[in-house]
Amino acid sequence: MNELFLIRVFTYSILPLLLATFHVMTDKDTRTRTRQIELFIIYLLAISVGANGLGGAFGHLFHSDVVAEAIGWQTGSPFQLEMGFANLTLGILGLIAVGRRDGFRTATIIATTIIGLGATSVHIIEIVAHDNLSPGNTIQNIGNLLDPILLIALTWWSSHLGETETPGFMDWHMRHGMIAGWTAGGIGTGFAIGYAVGSLLPAILLGTLIGISLGLMMTRGITHTDNTLATEQQ
Repeated sequence: MNELFLIRVFTYSILPLLLATFHVMTDKDTRTRTRQIELFIIYLLAISVGANGLGGAFGHLFHSDVVAEAIGWQTGSPFQLEMGFANLTLGILGLIAVGRRDGFRTATIIATTIIGLGATSVHIIEIVAHDNLSPGNTIQNIGNLLDPILLIALTWWSSHLGETETPGFMDWHMRHGMIAGWTAGGIGTGFAIGYAVGSLLPAILLGTLIGISLGLMMTRGITHTDNTLATEQQ
């Protein structure tokens, strides 16, 4: 069970950072500081919020007893269903926010932060009051805290880099948002299949590669209007 939650933290909190880093290093269109930061935000929203939220919803709604046992709580509670729909809401918000750079994105990050901090506080109370050291009550707190911290810090940093809403930037943002979205879909599918067949990490990595490939294929025909890169904010 520890392995499951460690892989979950890797998949939804560490993997998006690795993918964004690789993308920054290999994409010639992502040379400005603004675009580099934006790419990390896009991957975090798509995977850490979007795919993670949908995965959490699936667990709470359809495998509620397994989730309860992993957290160290009693099984059969209908409150799991409420948590499942809360995760579903957060996942949908995260995927929509990938293509947004306005108040919708800010609201999604606020929701992610409140749920993450709230869940962590409940888990800490469980640890202190009941010595609950189940993996779902301890390991999961890493992602609950890391994801909001990164999103808040990167969004704040991005907001201080100046205006970026040029035609070239918006074209770049749309293309890379689609790639991140397809990647998130591949990761979520890989996680579900891997959990079902008992081969979690290989399925996640395969799903990641398939998602990236589909994203690149889907964006290949999009008109590239990036002629203003040199004049955008660093």
